[in-house]
Amino acid sequence: GRREEFLSNLGEIKQKPHSTMEAKPGSNSSISDHHQPRRFRRRIETPAAAETLPEEIIEQILLNLPVRSLLKFTSVSKSWRSLISSNNFIEAHLEFSRKDPNFTHYRTISTFLPPRNSSAKHCSFPSLFNGNGVVTDAVDVDFPFDFPKKIVRVMGICNGLVCIAPNMGHWFLWNPSTRQYKQLPDECDRTDVVVKYDFKYGFGFDESTRDYKVLLAHSVLSKGNRYETTVKIYSLRTDSWKRIKFFNGRRHPSDSGVSGIFVSGKIHWCKKNTGSNLKCHIVSFDIGSEVWGNVAEPSCVESGSYDSPSLGVLDGCLCVLYDFTRSRIVVWVMKEYGVSESWAKTVTVPYVHLPLSNPSIIRPSLCVGPKGEILCMVGSTLMVYNPNDNRFRCPKMRNFGAFLEAHVYYESLVSLV
Repeated sequence: GRREEFLSNLGEIKQKPHSTMEAKPGSNSSISDHHQPRRFRRRIETPAAAETLPEEIIEQILLNLPVRSLLKFTSVSKSWRSLISSNNFIEAHLEFSRKDPNFTHYRTISTFLPPRNSSAKHCSFPSLFNGNGVVTDAVDVDFPFDFPKKIVRVMGICNGLVCIAPNMGHWFLWNPSTRQYKQLPDECDRTDVVVKYDFKYGFGFDESTRDYKVLLAHSVLSKGNRYETTVKIYSLRTDSWKRIKFFNGRRHPSDSGVSGIFVSGKIHWCKKNTGSNLKCHIVSFDIGSEVWGNVAEPSCVESGSYDSPSLGVLDGCLCVLYDFTRSRIVVWVMKEYGVSESWAKTVTVPYVHLPLSNPSIIRPSLCVGPKGEILCMVGSTLMVYNPNDNRFRCPKMRNFGAFLEAHVYYESLVSLV
């Protein structure tokens, strides 16, 4: 049965090299420890497949498949399971998903406020760019763990993993593709805390140690009526939190927004300076060295009154959005990270082209899609912006509505073991 399904999928791949294949939800197959390197097993000892295609071709076909199909194909043979579970294959599949020009394995996840029946929904990313009246179906997220269906906050996304905090209570790392999850230990002794506020957080990956980390900064009111600000970082490798120093003794890393933007191994926050200097101030935190720093903001931003700048990621680069009230929206992109001279103004949208009379863009962009179009959030609506003609359009979606926040992730086999 698995062989016939594989050959059927092969036929679809030959016709559409990057097409997404529908598959029934697979079981929660465990996959190997992503953090412990393993030897990449090149030889596939599957007689049925070997009679059909060379081993190298089979590997390339498997790299094209969605995660659900790969999880099912781990039961084809021990050699296939070993291949698909290997660290090298997981990383190769992750890289293929990330760089796929058709965005086949990309998906969006949106969260909603009560009293909606579902706290989160997801849909296919490429379908949002179809246009021509094509309707996209949003599907309720089926979380593999139980929690009161109130509010789910996405604290960050990295390499197909999602950091979430249901009801701002316990924190989870979750792979929506494999349905694997891990509940993080409590980051503080809850018996000593009365009030907690001023949350700032971020989620990223340390390439040097192959470790995923969560950063949390907040202020608390202890039982002794003392206000204290703490910054803690969680390591998946050690499965523990530790306290670190503030940035230059500041109360918290940012005055604007709570979610940090992860780019080039660092988490970033942004705030607008006060006084005569209206430029933004970008604070960074290096996930690997755990050192605070600054990123030079664009030096040629035109003068004028604008709201607090917001950070985002555009085509893998750090970007800053300036909303010049009642005038225009301007996006600057740092083409080469850490090089201040590489800041470039890439998008300018006059208010006359915006679909809302009083727009509130939460994030400059979610992702660049096919043909250079940009998926962004305007107010509580997903919009597709075409920079060629300065036009917005709203994707037609079923089972959707005004949301709290939206994010984009791509499928991965990354394990939380």
